[in-house]
Amino acid sequence: MSGNAKSRWFLLAPILVALFVVTSSIPWAEHYALRTENKNAKFILADKTMRLALVDTLYYRYDKWFSTFRVEIERLKHSPKNLVNKSELMKFHFAFAGLTGELTHTLAFTSKFSIPEIKEDFIFHSKRVKELAYEILDQEGANLKQKAEAYLYLGASEGYIGVFEYGEGNLITALINGLQADNHFEKALELDSQRVDAYFGLGVYRYANSRLGGLGNFIMQGGNDLREVGLNHLERALQMNTRAKPLAMKTLAWFYISEQINPDNAEVQLNHPLHPSQSRMRSIELIDEMEEHYFEKSPHSDFVGNKEVALMKAIQFIIDKNYAKARREFLKVKNIIIYLVDRGLKINPQLTDSVQAGIEFCELMLLSEVSSGNAERDATCSKIDEKVSFLHSGGSMIEHDSRKIRSELHGVFAGALDTLFRKMNC
Repeated sequence: MSGNAKSRWFLLAPILVALFVVTSSIPWAEHYALRTENKNAKFILADKTMRLALVDTLYYRYDKWFSTFRVEIERLKHSPKNLVNKSELMKFHFAFAGLTGELTHTLAFTSKFSIPEIKEDFIFHSKRVKELAYEILDQEGANLKQKAEAYLYLGASEGYIGVFEYGEGNLITALINGLQADNHFEKALELDSQRVDAYFGLGVYRYANSRLGGLGNFIMQGGNDLREVGLNHLERALQMNTRAKPLAMKTLAWFYISEQINPDNAEVQLNHPLHPSQSRMRSIELIDEMEEHYFEKSPHSDFVGNKEVALMKAIQFIIDKNYAKARREFLKVKNIIIYLVDRGLKINPQLTDSVQAGIEFCELMLLSEVSSGNAERDATCSKIDEKVSFLHSGGSMIEHDSRKIRSELHGVFAGALDTLFRKMNC
């Protein structure tokens, strides 16, 4: 049993690694209806469109926006090459890459499961963002606001490429792009302190590099622990109503869940924000806020639930040792996957395997509550032994591109099984 229920933990926010090209189109009337929302607007504006599209990804509504972005990119490619049009074109290329990044969360891609043509398309749009950003920075007449915006999108595209290279195992290339992204986010804020999304990008890098540690953190941050700094940047972006609000909420929730199993927090004080109890409280708050804001009243009648939020809840319940509720959430994810497959999406089979492993794990942990006779106990012990042997022989119930995070997740499951093994007197 292998899986990817947690590939989302560090392949963060504006930065995910592969993409899936949606080929279905939408009626032209639906595309141009976006323009009629503002009768004085001649064209669709990228900023508003990106915000609407990102919210729609929560409900797996991708096709409309991929089609919209393609149309606008083609229009702008054949428009006058002035600063305004270059800026819009840059944003729409970024929107396309960002939307595909969110689709990879839905499909649960990892470095072990990807599609070559998707990688090529992802790299193409990300590189076009960089090229256009440099053109804007070099163009005479660009004002401070336009330059700040160019630095913001330059950093964000470098972030995309950096995480892609990290997933491919190209550490040096990933670090180079990471350093460039970090510098360009800082430059964007230096020119315009209201560039809220730059705080989001900086928060992701400050936190993730510290959390993963190793050579990356040494090169990027001098080996300093900037987890709290990163979390504060992300919280600030959320408070300032970043355009990537759904993304910021999900990213923060995963990070706070991560801190609950981080061995580096063993000695932190109870009132410290990185203490497991504080991280738990904040992760639950964020999950509750997401459900209340986006999912209590879904705008789509066929929406069956958001599998990423369900996965968050499942992992949180496992950490809390509430296996009945964790099983319920894993079953919810399984049903959502079936729904997505029926819609024709190419879900990573590792994700399906991982969810099934989670269900079986929870059921095994619950068996101890009903096993009373020797026969039941022996059967339960046999199943526990099977799972423990699987883990100790190098198997993993949850896959993750980071060896460090994978090891910590492994410890959560293995520790629970070892405790159960002793409890049952196996």
